Amino acid sequence: MRQFMQMVVLAASTASFTAGSISAQGADSNRAQIRTVGTAVQHVQPDLAIVRFNFVAEGRSTKEAGRRLAARADSLRRALMSLGIPRDSLATASEWSWWGGRIEVVVSNGRFVQLPKPDSLGRLSYNLQDSLFRAHDAIEVRLRDIKKIGAVLDSALAHGISDISPVQYQASELSAARDLALKEATEDARHQAEVISSAGGMRLGRVVTFTTQADGARYFEGEPGGLGTLVVRGMSIGGGGGGTEIIPRSLSVSYTVYAQWELLPKQ
Repeated sequence: MRQFMQMVVLAASTASFTAGSISAQGADSNRAQIRTVGTAVQHVQPDLAIVRFNFVAEGRSTKEAGRRLAARADSLRRALMSLGIPRDSLATASEWSWWGGRIEVVVSNGRFVQLPKPDSLGRLSYNLQDSLFRAHDAIEVRLRDIKKIGAVLDSALAHGISDISPVQYQASELSAARDLALKEATEDARHQAEVISSAGGMRLGRVVTFTTQADGARYFEGEPGGLGTLVVRGMSIGGGGGGTEIIPRSLSVSYTVYAQWELLPKQ
């Protein structure tokens, strides 16, 4: 039984809840105003899991290292396809950089090789420090059947792969949850304003602003225009029976609405 704990964040933000404040503002009006902040969260079940496996292979030549790397990749793909995962959901995901690249030279510590023929001085016993070539590759698994993610991880571990990314979860349909969260956040902001104005012996006047943008032009991350955020709270993996069991948490769609009204005397 294996135990894993991973936290996955697709997009992070801070959601605040503050009591409304009453203040006399506005150059063109002497009326008092009230500002409130409303928040709401809706939960959506994910329908896509993404995990990446990084692996290497070594050889005494670039050709040998590349051949061994290809064999590891093919073996892993065949194992994952046997689980019912389509081949086009097993994308090559290598990210090569100019200083490392796909293949790097690894100098061995304490291992030497003898020259196969005399050097320029006629020496046969002259030894050189040995080196190997290490090839890098990665496979990204995009899994629609989330129940299989435990078997996918077990398969990778069985192939000697330990460099495994955190599992990311996504949902293809969020519009209904977004609309409901935005509606509830707006209602929350208005409810606070009504309670405060009533307790202060006043009533709400005209709306000055309704916005999802915080003061100081600070936008929340996650949605274009600062309309909200999508946060994956995390996942837990527990062991049971003969394989790893994955229990993903729901995705949390969070919205914050900033509102401002004029305050009028009670009639």
